[in-house]
Amino acid sequence: MSFSPFRQRSLRPSRLAPLGALLLVMGCSSKIVICPVPAILADTKQLTVFRPGSAPDLANELYTVALTNATGDCTFSTRNSLVHASLELTFRATRNPTNEAVTYSVPYFIAIHEGATIYAKRLYTLRFTFAAGASTVIIKQSPDDIELQIPNGKLPWNYQQMAGFQMTAAQIDYTKNRSRYLP
Repeated sequence: MSFSPFRQRSLRPSRLAPLGALLLVMGCSSKIVICPVPAILADTKQLTVFRPGSAPDLANELYTVALTNATGDCTFSTRNSLVHASLELTFRATRNPTNEAVTYSVPYFIAIHEGATIYAKRLYTLRFTFAAGASTVIIKQSPDDIELQIPNGKLPWNYQQMAGFQMTAAQIDYTKNRSRYLP
């Protein structure tokens, strides 16, 4: 009689069923590291709002809000090539300190694109409040998640989630000219 520290067990289908189910679920949807790339459109990353009725000049700035960071996360279903992606945006608003508490809102967008092709663009509103005496406020916002059907031959990281402020041409020009003098 030989001695073995391991007992032999027969591999019955009923014992393999839970393992098979787990492997099947893992193959259908998986967390991936490289999602549609979150990005900030450079020309629309900062918006300056002026006092009503005043000329667009540094002395007339009411507040400035900047989009400072964009991070993303997603899951990808290999069964139907569907990406479910989320985005978290960080904004920083500044103003000259005053004793007045005030709330502002500004429009921003999220666009899903690949190269020059835009698949979707959604508009959102960022609302933020300066407390009395505060000159800076940091805001984090997560817009609606997106679902993107990936065609054959493409991968989720071929796409980009582009964020920026919805601006007029004059606002973009002011931001471009002002950025030359900022550190």
